[in-house]
Amino acid sequence: MNTPADITITITDMLAKYQKQINGRLEIFFDEKIEEALRISSYTQEVVLNIKEYTLRGGKRLRPIFCIYGYKCLADTDIEAIIDASISLELMQSYFLIHDDIMDEDNLRRGELAFHIICKDLCERQFGKNKSPKFGVNMAIVAGDLLEAYAKEVLIKSEFKPENVNKALAAYTGITKKVGFGQILDITNERRASFNEDEILTVHRLKTASYTTEGPLHIGALLSGAKEADLQILSNYASPLGLAFQIQDDILGLFGVEGKTGKPTGSDIREGKKSLLILHALKRCADDEKELILKALGNERLTADEIDVIRAIVRETGSLEYSENLVAGLIDEAVNAIKDSHFRTDAKEFLADIAYFIGSREY
Repeated sequence: MNTPADITITITDMLAKYQKQINGRLEIFFDEKIEEALRISSYTQEVVLNIKEYTLRGGKRLRPIFCIYGYKCLADTDIEAIIDASISLELMQSYFLIHDDIMDEDNLRRGELAFHIICKDLCERQFGKNKSPKFGVNMAIVAGDLLEAYAKEVLIKSEFKPENVNKALAAYTGITKKVGFGQILDITNERRASFNEDEILTVHRLKTASYTTEGPLHIGALLSGAKEADLQILSNYASPLGLAFQIQDDILGLFGVEGKTGKPTGSDIREGKKSLLILHALKRCADDEKELILKALGNERLTADEIDVIRAIVRETGSLEYSENLVAGLIDEAVNAIKDSHFRTDAKEFLADIAYFIGSREY
């Protein structure tokens, strides 16, 4: 049996292999789109150039990789074609991130400027500072819309049976709707005084599991000709894994090492994010500690020392341990869901290994 260290090495190597292939496909795709945009205007070309830079600046490429392995669960031919098709999930990711940064008013993404800030700066260089923030937001919204069209175009042009492509497109539309509903709930929850675990997990299912694990696996499987029973097995694996991914992400947001996670530790607190860590700490802490946490949520000027105090409360109340145990249980649930399935052995092994990797990741 592989040890956690063995799994980490194996998955890291596999991720690197697929990241290189996916990035190569993205390079080719965007170069074609840059030429296409130049035929319209130098302004349209510059936006697409920035979209390319934004998409290629980083990312684990997990969504395309899940798409590839959704396919490989049932098929072992046309692997180049599924890698080509898988970039649709990375284009979708960029689309969501660009719009998400606008809604969250974030200025950075993956350690560099958010897209609406890039476009604000572009406005100031070319047209001056008058209403440049508005220009930046408007241009970023359009860039996100372009990326959604690009993602669908990749699927439409993929080299699979038309009936399978149509089913994959329907799954893509389903992901977009779920993420939209999840975002509505997330934005609403920020304004609500109270929240519970079921509400938090519902948002995680809609916003994270749907487009990080379940949706990509379904799209890949559908392109291979998957049946409804196949999709159900994948859902039984992907739904708990998606929840584990987001809960682990929240843990890293408060306890991770900034150099590994790529974002400032404690930024979720400053943004007012309501996570399971915070929910369970609020249930178990003293009244004065509860008041401190509630005042800290959404306070952009929170200091590093104040974040340390909140970390201590989360640890002392057992909230960190609760979330870590929940992640471990969800990972086991995911792996057990595919263990005895009829899926191809190499695909099952990869999906089990990446589940354990996600549950213990540090970035």
